[in-house]
Order: sequence, then structure tokens, then C-alpha cells
Amino acid sequence: MCMSAHPRITVIGGINVDISGTADTKMLLGDSNPGQVKTTMGGVGRNIAECLSRLGAEVTLLTCLGDDSHTPAIRAHCASVGIDLADSPVVPGARSNTYLCINDVDGDVFAAVADMGLCDRITPAFAAERIERINASDLVVVDANLPEDTLTWLGQYVRVPLAADPVSVKKAERLRGCLPYLTLLKPNRPEAELLSGIAIRGTDGLRAASASLREQGVKQVFISLGASGVYYDCGGIQGVQPCFPGAVLNTNGCGDAFLAGACMAKLCGLDVRGQAAWGQAASAINAESELGVSPALSLEAVRARIKASASTGWPA
Repeated sequence: MCMSAHPRITVIGGINVDISGTADTKMLLGDSNPGQVKTTMGGVGRNIAECLSRLGAEVTLLTCLGDDSHTPAIRAHCASVGIDLADSPVVPGARSNTYLCINDVDGDVFAAVADMGLCDRITPAFAAERIERINASDLVVVDANLPEDTLTWLGQYVRVPLAADPVSVKKAERLRGCLPYLTLLKPNRPEAELLSGIAIRGTDGLRAASASLREQGVKQVFISLGASGVYYDCGGIQGVQPCFPGAVLNTNGCGDAFLAGACMAKLCGLDVRGQAAWGQAASAINAESELGVSPALSLEAVRARIKASASTGWPA
């Protein structure tokens, strides 16, 4: 049973407008290429927030918004998926965070530009103004788009369970000062190697890297292994939770869905093994959609996926 019907979760991180163009034929550099262009909402923090909302949480996203034509669409989108932006200010004269990519005909990224400068406005002072409301949450999630000093400050002053997503190898280092305060950390293999200082080779490498992260203060570690599942470690309980069977139409956002599922399981009192199962179930549901966050994601769908898999003997 969850600690409340709708736990309150605050996500502090990035939201951006994703603009992608995919060519109809092989890209010709320096020329106009016929194709399709689409605009969607993205950002690790935003993705996690939407997943949590779809899983039944009351979600507040703390971020900074641009002062441009994208902002009304961002507000409308977040309202439509249950994300509260009431405490996220507009920065006068600032551009919205934007990710622009050009994809070749096969869908692979040909070139991309990420304009994420607004995340630098989420300073320790920004967090300090909101810390009472942050600590009124049942759990807080941060992403490593935030400045390093902000992540460290939040680690020191957040008084409820704190989860973190490293975002990328390049940004994972920003979490260094926050590690001693983390309840949950979800790195992939390269991010875990960076933060632990240990090259991961087989099960022994996973154990050593995870042990290093726990020695630095992280209570629960989930190392994503891609198609091989996730390695989980809470000191007394370690193991690998395989991926759940299912179609894979899109892997973008699956890590965000995993963290959301694990956090909800944590608030429902499940141990690290159960959290890994809920995370993998959420990730599997998300992979079956071409969208960054699947509209089919729900707490009922996660439980049903685990129950169905267990009935066929699949490990969960």
C-alpha cells in the first residue's frame, strides 16, 4: 500500500522544447532537404515529472521558463499532463531551453544543438526561496542539468528522500557533492564508471562500482544495463532485474520512466528488488510508444505488467 493515494513529489530540473527534422532521403550537407519537422516537449526533469504524474503522484516541477513564444505551449502541455509549474518563474528576456536536431533518413541524429542555458538560473538562492515547499514533498527528484553547486546545496538541505538522474556522462560529475545525501541514484554503465571510478567488467565490476557509490553515501543504486536489465544494490540486497518482454518502438525516455517507477515503488514501501521491478515495468510500457512518455503508463499498467510476467515465470 502506498504511503498516500497521491504522493507529493517535487522534480527539480530541465524542461525543453524538442524540435526535430527527419529527412525523406539521404541528407545532403549544405542544402535544403525535404522531410518532416515536429515539435514536442522534452527534458529529463519534465519527462520524469510526466511519468510520475501518470503513475498517480501529485507533481510539482521546479524549473525556469523562457520569455518567448514557446512558454504558453509549455504551460499548456504541463497542465494537460498534471505537472504543476506554479512555482517556476519566467526569466525576463530569456530563451526557452531548446533541443534542435536533424535526423538522417534512417532516423539517426545527423547534427544537433542543445540550448539549455536556463538551467543555470536554478541556483542555490532559487532553491532556498522554495525549500519549505520542497521539503513538504514526500520525495524529491533532481536531474544533473542543474548547476553543481545547486545539486550540492539541495543534498544538504532537502529533508525527504532524494533521487537523482545523472542525465549524461558529461553532466554526471555535477552530482559528486550530492552523492552523500542521495536515497536513489540511477546511472547507466558509463555514468556509474565515472562516479565510482571503477571500470565495470562483468558482475564483479558492477558490485565494485555499486559498492563505491554506496561508500560515497548513496543508499540505493540502480545501474542501467540497457537490454540486459538493471543492477540493483541496497547493501544487503543485490541482483539484476531483467527487462520485461514487449515491443520496443522507442528507447528515449525509458530511463526516465524507470526512475519514476522506482520512486513510486519506494513510496509504496517496496524494497530495492521491488523498486527495480516497478522501474523495469514502467520502462517496458514506455518503450512500446513512439512518444517520449507513453500515454499508456499508469500504476495499474505497471502492476498488471509485473503480474502477467510473473505468471509466465519471468523474473520480477
